[in-house]
Amino acid sequence: MSNTNTNANANADANTAPITYVRIAEVLIGLGMITREKGESVLADAVGYATEPITHRYDIASTLESFGVAVSIHSDDVDFADAHYEWLLNEAAALAGGQVTIANYRFEKGNPDDEECGLGTMHFECNGKPLSFSIEQESNDYLDMGAAQAAIEALSPDGDAREFRCVVQEGRQLSDDIMVLATAEQREGLRQHLGITFQRPW
Repeated sequence: MSNTNTNANANADANTAPITYVRIAEVLIGLGMITREKGESVLADAVGYATEPITHRYDIASTLESFGVAVSIHSDDVDFADAHYEWLLNEAAALAGGQVTIANYRFEKGNPDDEECGLGTMHFECNGKPLSFSIEQESNDYLDMGAAQAAIEALSPDGDAREFRCVVQEGRQLSDDIMVLATAEQREGLRQHLGITFQRPW
């Protein structure tokens, strides 16, 4: 009985401990999302602030990009969105460790003569499978966040329990969307230990 209580208290302490880069590394290693070597490498880069508490849930989710398990969809100006989608897709594909390959990307503008036009369709192949997504952002300075999210979700590796899901944001001021590659069990672990919750797929 005493061992059971000790374990329960240890779990409670872990879940109420301040969330820091060190704590996040421990959680990701425990969930099997990263190796211990990867965690140590990230903490070495963050040595100046690795033990400082991170209080906002969005900031906690944002750190996952540093650990190589997430990619962000920028909500601010990206200059030329039609070209940025290709970069974003390749960044997301790289998280799958070679299981996902992007090829033959092209953006078919709604108005080919207007460089500022963001309307159109992006086409690409994911592991040889042709995919396309309609883009409804009129300005070419900004990404169509919904289309970008759906496109990244389509990159979830076949035969792998991991899939891309978007982190839920809170409040009226929306920031970049954080797309995390994880299994359902890992997402539940992120919720329990770090307070990160996820949207339903597009």
